[in-house]
Amino acid sequence: MEVYLFKLRFRGPVHFGDTGIDLENVQETVSSDTLFSALMNTISIYYERNEAEELIEKFINNPPFIFTSLFVYHKGSYFLPKPMDDTFISEEVKRLKGKELKKLKWLEISDFLNWHSQSNLTDKDISNMQQKQSLYTDAFVREIRPRVVLDRITQQSSIYHCGYIYFKKNAGLYGLVAFSDKGFIEKFKNILYLLGQTGIGGERTYGCGTFKIESFEPVDSTFNMILHTNTDKYTILSLYHPAQDERQNLRNNLLSYDIIRKKGWITTGRKALTLKRKSVGFITEGSVSKGPLKGCLVDITPDNPPPDTLSHRVYRYGYAFTAPLPR
Repeated sequence: MEVYLFKLRFRGPVHFGDTGIDLENVQETVSSDTLFSALMNTISIYYERNEAEELIEKFINNPPFIFTSLFVYHKGSYFLPKPMDDTFISEEVKRLKGKELKKLKWLEISDFLNWHSQSNLTDKDISNMQQKQSLYTDAFVREIRPRVVLDRITQQSSIYHCGYIYFKKNAGLYGLVAFSDKGFIEKFKNILYLLGQTGIGGERTYGCGTFKIESFEPVDSTFNMILHTNTDKYTILSLYHPAQDERQNLRNNLLSYDIIRKKGWITTGRKALTLKRKSVGFITEGSVSKGPLKGCLVDITPDNPPPDTLSHRVYRYGYAFTAPLPR
């Protein structure tokens, strides 16, 4: 597979909704299932209708490319989710740095590369990793704005609040995409460009989520080392929904993991429908397995939708993009 890194520079605020019902709750990253849905909607807007359906069929049978969730970069630093497996860390270090270890959520790539290669990880190493968190948190600011809505019948106003993320200069989001079919490299880049014009995330009618592609190029030597290490452990860099043939052995294959449930409303093209998709569970980024994982597209089409409301099946992306953990 050919692996590319793409960097996105946002033109204004973004609204990436966090789990829950409150609009104030936002996160700074974008999960892989959200990115896939945004790409498919972009295709349905700018391309022939059958293009999206044909690409969905390819993903069901044999995906031409897979990708990570979108993570934060700031200046020259790229951050990845901390692998959840810490069995190699000594009990003494855990006793001294237990709180710091729990607070560590993101690792700069050099620390990610060293996470499992240092069997004698010291409390000083943990402190150095913790200090780099300021570079992560300094990449963006959160803002909550008051908004007013009018009742359509009474015209009575009410106030609610909405959260936004602003990325600072030289900061934004990046992702990795691995192509099994080289013919899709330029097409993916073109779709990503069009998505940048439309925007990703919520509140797009207010100008949120638009971006420019800062760079799109093959991964450098550091990421190559991360992705091509000889190992017997893997960390997941996307949301993962196990394929049918993976489920029987899943409990034995996963070493450390967390689960998130995703639900919401269906958007098709430019239309937001008053239909809820089925909720679905995912293994989260940073989870660790004994071996490589595959995943699948999961069908979340609601049962018995009203006539003439939905003309296609609805899918959520659950393919695993894994990185070997150094021995």
